[in-house]
Amino acid sequence: MVDRLKKYFTVYGSEDTKRIFKKNEVESNRLVAIVMAACGVILIVAWILNMFGVFTLDKHRMNMLAIQGLFELAFPLVLYFIFKGQKSWLKYLMVICLLVVLTRLFSALNHNVILIMTIPVLLSSRYFSRGFTYIISALSIMSLLVGTISAAYFGIVGLNFFPPLAEGTNVVIHGTLRESLLTLGGDPNEILVRSLIHGFLPRLLVFMIITMIAVLIAQHGYNMVIEQERVATASAKVKIELDSANRIQNGVVPNIFPPFPERTEFDIYAAMYTAKEVGGDFYDFFFVDDDHLAIVVADVSDKGVPAALFMMAAKILISDRALMGGTPGEILGFVNNRICKNNKAEMFVTVWLGIIDLKTGKGIAANAGHEYPVFRDRNGEYEVLKDNHSFIVGGMENVRYKDYEFTLKNGDALFLYTDGVPEANNSEHELFSTERMVDALNKNSSASPEELIGTVKIELDNFVQGYDQSDDITMVSFRYNGYNTD
Repeated sequence: MVDRLKKYFTVYGSEDTKRIFKKNEVESNRLVAIVMAACGVILIVAWILNMFGVFTLDKHRMNMLAIQGLFELAFPLVLYFIFKGQKSWLKYLMVICLLVVLTRLFSALNHNVILIMTIPVLLSSRYFSRGFTYIISALSIMSLLVGTISAAYFGIVGLNFFPPLAEGTNVVIHGTLRESLLTLGGDPNEILVRSLIHGFLPRLLVFMIITMIAVLIAQHGYNMVIEQERVATASAKVKIELDSANRIQNGVVPNIFPPFPERTEFDIYAAMYTAKEVGGDFYDFFFVDDDHLAIVVADVSDKGVPAALFMMAAKILISDRALMGGTPGEILGFVNNRICKNNKAEMFVTVWLGIIDLKTGKGIAANAGHEYPVFRDRNGEYEVLKDNHSFIVGGMENVRYKDYEFTLKNGDALFLYTDGVPEANNSEHELFSTERMVDALNKNSSASPEELIGTVKIELDNFVQGYDQSDDITMVSFRYNGYNTD
């Protein structure tokens, strides 16, 4: 029993929800203070109007009602401003004082103001506490009973509480309706009983319905905050895991530059910008042997975590198979068959794979449905090489991938990228395009690989102007310096 009571009055589920409920409590205290101030203004207006005879309530009684009511409203309001609404006990003081004031109004205006008795109950539900709402509901029912009894003995009662008078009877009311009824020989106890039956019980039924609604509102608010905390906790956990996955993904691609400081035959730089925490693009470069460098740029068909997992598998397969020897076409053929055998996700990957002989500058490459590479000779500008495309990797088994050859001379360069570069779009849904990319490369075509990628990224950012990135972006820049015989 004690545990069940604690459950009703325990609002805080954790430190996070404690802060949320504390903030909500302060806001709710402010709302109650506004309602109390409004009630005070209404009470003053009613008091003035009663003085001028607009209302017919006994002036002495109205004076007492107004003075007591204003004091009962002002006292908690003063404490509210002193403590700036921060104290937990303020809600008990303010709502209960408001209930007392409304009870007095109900006693004086019994036949008109049943709805005002529901105000404290509805306000209490705003604190998202069933326990507090139950307390205020119980006190409100008691106040409703007290107000009904008080009205029966001292206030104004309705004629519908009594049997109709005999036909032809004329009644002239002097003073209160209660006094007139007593003059006619009415029994005070009968007035009380009929007031309870015809006045209290119907109002109690309506009040109980409103109380049930208030309790449901309080519980719904509480459940909503707890659910928000659960979702936020789960989201934070997922965010941590995705951040960890991002670090792992960035760690599996070469990210220390220069990667081979002792090798002067070439300069290389790469950058990868994922659209989500993790992505499906990847690049790689590694030595097949002492004189042959393999360069890979690839783009998985999907995005996010599934694409990242597929990317990891494809990267490992390509690098492991390349180290076993063979041409790029042979390597991609092997990788394609391995992926197709277990490709339940039905993803695919576009790949550009090239192997460059650093002694001679001769290269062999294969393009599996990837973007065209961009070449530059040492005295010229970057130009797109429309090489022979083969089928994507992971689409179907036993595909033959075509090799082609190229030769780099001292100072020649190679730029590789994924479709996230030319297909980046701005708020007008215009594409950055391959032409703009090549123009950016040729702004300073002799720049270092790192500077070159930086220039393209700046031009890309200026074009999209903060529009959300919809695809992963990967760029690799390679410059051949020639073989050093020393």
